[in-house]
Amino acid sequence: MKKRTVYQLIIDRSGSMAGMERQVVSGFNEQLQAAQGIQRKYPDQEIIMGLRFFDHTVGNNMADFKVVDELLPLSMSDYQLGGTTALLDAIGKSVYDIKTRFGHQIANEDTSVVIIVMTDGHENASRMYTYDDVQRMVKELEATEKWSFTFMGADLDAIGASRSMGINPDNTLSFDKGDYSRVTKQYFEQAAESYASAKDRNIKSNNFLSIFRDKDIRKKK
Repeated sequence: MKKRTVYQLIIDRSGSMAGMERQVVSGFNEQLQAAQGIQRKYPDQEIIMGLRFFDHTVGNNMADFKVVDELLPLSMSDYQLGGTTALLDAIGKSVYDIKTRFGHQIANEDTSVVIIVMTDGHENASRMYTYDDVQRMVKELEATEKWSFTFMGADLDAIGASRSMGINPDNTLSFDKGDYSRVTKQYFEQAAESYASAKDRNIKSNNFLSIFRDKDIRKKK
């Protein structure tokens, strides 16, 4: 049985992301290509990807947990902006959906989950989940060594923003919004390669971004 990794990308599409449409679409497509390359390098592993956009509402998964070789690139029409930031609901609903879909495999097989949140703003619109809910969720799931929660902040203090959600500072990255496409592709590719290599050697890790020492790569003003 193949070792399986489920990647869930949770990407902000609120109004503050205006002007970033092309970078977000390009960034995801390059992440997908990177994941496909890693899949080919590690044929004994299975890489599955889900993609969820959120504003004040939480959309369904566009890449609906398919093996990466079966996924198609995004087009510009797939990323439509508007609204505010229901960040906690996006995380909570994603965890719920993954548990529903892969709960048995996570508990009984070599299946692990990497949640990657990318946003340029703070929570301001969630109705279903609270900070305490998400913090408890992160703590319980990461304790199993099967889940990793990662927070990437565009023009945002990622460590500060993620602290109230219980996300490990080692799993955060702050970067300039103008570098979105380059950073999301480059850091995802290196971290996913490291994660797959560790998994190939039966090493468990819930620190997806721990290979990077500098957690704030924003250009200093």
